[in-house]
Amino acid sequence: MKIIGIYCITNTITGDQYVGQSLDIKRRFNQHRRKQKNFKFRRDVEKYGIDSFKFEILEECKVEMLTERENYYLKLLKPYYNIKTEDQAISEEARQKLSKLQTGRKRPEISKPVKCVETGEIFPSIIAAAKSCNVASSNMTMLLHGKGRTLGGFHWIFYDPENEAAELERIRQMPEGRKNTPESIEKMRKAKLGKVLTAATREKMRQAHSANPCKGWTEETIKKLSREIICIETGEIFPSIKAAAEKYNLKASNISAVLAGNKNTAGGFHWKYADGGTAQYRPDSMRRKNSKPVICVETGEIFPSVKAAAESVGFTYTAIAMVVNGEREKSGGYHWKYYFENDDENLAEMI
Repeated sequence: MKIIGIYCITNTITGDQYVGQSLDIKRRFNQHRRKQKNFKFRRDVEKYGIDSFKFEILEECKVEMLTERENYYLKLLKPYYNIKTEDQAISEEARQKLSKLQTGRKRPEISKPVKCVETGEIFPSIIAAAKSCNVASSNMTMLLHGKGRTLGGFHWIFYDPENEAAELERIRQMPEGRKNTPESIEKMRKAKLGKVLTAATREKMRQAHSANPCKGWTEETIKKLSREIICIETGEIFPSIKAAAEKYNLKASNISAVLAGNKNTAGGFHWKYADGGTAQYRPDSMRRKNSKPVICVETGEIFPSVKAAAESVGFTYTAIAMVVNGEREKSGGYHWKYYFENDDENLAEMI
């Protein structure tokens, strides 16, 4: 439920205050914690840390009373952080203009439609396009700004009928990858001629190549992180790239290069993933699960995740995450930790 009214933010170290009004105070608190536009407030947050500030509701009131009650507290408390005073309150007309400007406003980059060149499918946003091929939206954003050629095995552009031809031409002119020229290859070959590795260096290289990268992993973990591949010519299915490489006495990196589209064959065979996905595709079994339960030690309340805990108490995700990961002692005056069923008897020792 949204809380309409007047709020106050107090620096518990210096006693300085900020007074404001909001149609949704809880959301406004979260905005203050994430980003501070007020220079004096931002400077002290950087100096003392956001946990040194106390967030409180001064009064709940009706929408039409917001300006009047805000002016009352501005005059009463004379808050140091406020840019305007009771005599410089924003007029109702100005507030209406600001409201109209903000209504329906979206982040321009994230909400621009995106088109997949190969399929012709148009997505309403970067996030929707990224979800369609199971990749990070940040990677999609970087590619759309020219930092990459393909993602998820496809080419992508911002959808704009007027500029589409220019965008397609830009993609066609992009280099397909860095390749050494014959001159540079010859130069590197000559540089290595006559070079003798020491016995210690050779031993280090041998150990590095023979080491098992999965050492210490359980069979279940290895299975989750492996994707089945198919040899197209024989139709044989292997549980992993490593298994296929061992059977045909090939380098796993050569098969991986075929699966990534950088080579046509390995060992004279064509290869593909059994799930039909590309090298960039990550099945759910390979994705990291972040939904560990979190408990507030003082209140005993258990939340399904760090995000749920942060939203419930009005803190930032980072503030609680730093506590449960041991980087801070408290957040908002409380102890937080990941919750496991056998931890109940040990909670009192933390307080």
